[in-house]
Amino acid sequence: IQDGCGDEDHNDDEDDEGEDSETGAARRVPPWLKEIFICKVAEANIHNADGIPCLYESGSFWFPTVLTFFLLRRGRPLPEKLYSPRLFLWDPQSLVEGGIGCPLCGRKLSRNGHVPYPRRVVDLDQSFWIIRYQYRCPSCITSKSGKSGNRVFRSWDKRIIARLPLDLQHEFPARLSWWSGISHSAFSLMRSCFQNGMGAKQFSDALRVQHVRRHDLLHLMYLAYIQSQRDRLSFHGCLFPSFPPFDDHSPDGYCGYVPSSQWLRDMYDDFISEHEDQLNQHTSMLTGQVCAIDHSHKITKHIFKLNGVEIYCGLLTVTNEKGEIRVCNLVPTKSHSQFELALVRMRESLELYGHSQPLLFYTDNMADKQFLEASFPSLRRDVIPVEKHAHLEPLQIPNDVQIYVRATAATIDAAVLSIIDRIPEDGYLTVGFDTEWNVDLANPDAGRSPPAIIQIAVGNQIHIFQVGPMLASGGLPMQLRTFLANPRVRKAGHMVDVDLEYLQKASGSSQKFVGGLDLAQFAKQRNIIRDACLGLSDLCAIVLKQRLNKNVPARVS
Repeated sequence: IQDGCGDEDHNDDEDDEGEDSETGAARRVPPWLKEIFICKVAEANIHNADGIPCLYESGSFWFPTVLTFFLLRRGRPLPEKLYSPRLFLWDPQSLVEGGIGCPLCGRKLSRNGHVPYPRRVVDLDQSFWIIRYQYRCPSCITSKSGKSGNRVFRSWDKRIIARLPLDLQHEFPARLSWWSGISHSAFSLMRSCFQNGMGAKQFSDALRVQHVRRHDLLHLMYLAYIQSQRDRLSFHGCLFPSFPPFDDHSPDGYCGYVPSSQWLRDMYDDFISEHEDQLNQHTSMLTGQVCAIDHSHKITKHIFKLNGVEIYCGLLTVTNEKGEIRVCNLVPTKSHSQFELALVRMRESLELYGHSQPLLFYTDNMADKQFLEASFPSLRRDVIPVEKHAHLEPLQIPNDVQIYVRATAATIDAAVLSIIDRIPEDGYLTVGFDTEWNVDLANPDAGRSPPAIIQIAVGNQIHIFQVGPMLASGGLPMQLRTFLANPRVRKAGHMVDVDLEYLQKASGSSQKFVGGLDLAQFAKQRNIIRDACLGLSDLCAIVLKQRLNKNVPARVS
């Protein structure tokens, strides 16, 4: 029962041209309800001197109903007598002074009889039925006949209701679909359930429980009354029909109906679409001093896939200090470019409505820092970045250390040969080694780019090789490849083996680049540290008692 019990919605022939006809909706009305409907329509057609239905004189749109206790005592008890459906009369034309104007031309509409079948509306524990009228415009020309006077509107048409006084509009008790509807009370409860984590399937099941409970209660009262009267002479030897099941759609059946979860979702989606402008306006007027930004990947699992591929990878959400959603965007990738415009619009709306710009942003991805600061310059106001191990003195390059930048194959080979000359004949040479690559913060899922710079420290010299263009052309200088493949040169640094592997793949070298010496592993083997995953900044703080600045904006600028 997770999808609810009942039919999906179908077209009810709810156009506004020509006369109404007996459609599938009329055939779905059970005979016992049809009899009650005809009786109530006849009662509704009795008007006072002002043309107002007598029912309205009692101060109600609802026809009075008889309680089950009294129905059981009115003659021989039968199941269909206990159904006692509630009926609502909707004829606003008689309540509007001067009548209702045509939504298309403004001419006064005239009553054109009642619709020959009632409209079912699902309530919290049962369905009720609406008796509606047709109004004809004397001037409008229909596209089918090409003649004037054939344009007909139902009394519950949205265009008709929109022309009513506001207080009268709110007396209409339902939101309608093609041939069914849901009461405002049930719809309001559904909205609250959706907002608090209860889905459409669960709400459909809960609604079914309430409807079946009412059916079972009528069944129980029916049996209890027969049992209590079994010794009465008038009931002696009588046979009573069994009470029909909830979903019995025979002529005398209960004809219970509960909408499916998909129908409920469609009704909710229609409501959101109708109020989209108001919701967007409300969201744009919210504050945003302290915000949190995150991607959620749950909702995208329920979105249609194109050829098995997800259209959206996640839902970006920005919440404010009150837990209110400030930005909500479906994004095909986690690239910053996918939601940059949304953040810019948020900044503009904060300024437009006189709110303070964000002072703090929470994120689980520090790579967003520079992007967020660019979107909201207020995040940089009066902020001094605090480096890790700020209590230590910064590590400085000694004055006698010379730095050389090489950008051509010839100069790189010459520098490498000078380093190779330092290798002892029967020993090893240890050099400091590191690589850098371009970082695309706008597309963090793109993966690691090929190395752009190789840094080698030996003696009092630091060599910086700009190898990005060379790798883009498909190779590295010959002497540099020989140096990287030489096992007698220990390349010391952080995660050096990974850097060497990337270099080998990027250069297409058939020789394996070897000789990596991971300083964290080296320090752990000598019991200097306990965690081999520590970075260079932590090693400097522990071993050298100095701070290695890792200014992220400067490194990726």
